Amino acid sequence: MAVTTICLPSLAGAASIKEKTSYFAVRGATLDELDRDLNRRGPFVSETGIRHPGATEVKFDGKVTYKATADGCAVDKTNLSLDLEMTLPRWVQSKRASAHTRLIWDTLEKDIRRHEQRHAAIAKNWLKRMESAIRNLRTEPTCPAMEAMVNTVTQRYLAGHERAQIEFDTIEGREVNFRLRRALSRALSEQSGQ
Repeated sequence: MAVTTICLPSLAGAASIKEKTSYFAVRGATLDELDRDLNRRGPFVSETGIRHPGATEVKFDGKVTYKATADGCAVDKTNLSLDLEMTLPRWVQSKRASAHTRLIWDTLEKDIRRHEQRHAAIAKNWLKRMESAIRNLRTEPTCPAMEAMVNTVTQRYLAGHERAQIEFDTIEGREVNFRLRRALSRALSEQSGQ
């Protein structure tokens, strides 16, 4: 459950967002087997140096154009983009798996998907914020000064995005056991109510 951010330093009009989801197979009939396979097959995240049960790769890109004004130089157009690629597990169910194992897997899989979708939502929010900040910059005396200001603002927003992603993972890591127990309890009560 991690995010990888690849940022191009010279991020330079509406933002475009591309999303892709890919899956990796997880095999096993018991919770121990599923856990081992998740740890063996999950996406490797270079920032953490380990495999995770899911991952979201985030890539910001784009360009900004400038225009001369009576006061100097201003932002003309922004053309920002965001590429999101989620990697999620997909269980190749074993006929030997118990109903209890299937219920726990379903609960875990939903939580992994929710977690990665939240990483994507954080990136989309920061893309909108960055685009708005760039579009609303005041005029600078020259276009090189305007470009420098855009680069400064871009780096500030990319750093803010990175902090938001890390904060989210920190909170999620602290609460994962509580959250999964609560979700499993809810799933068990829904199952017994059917």
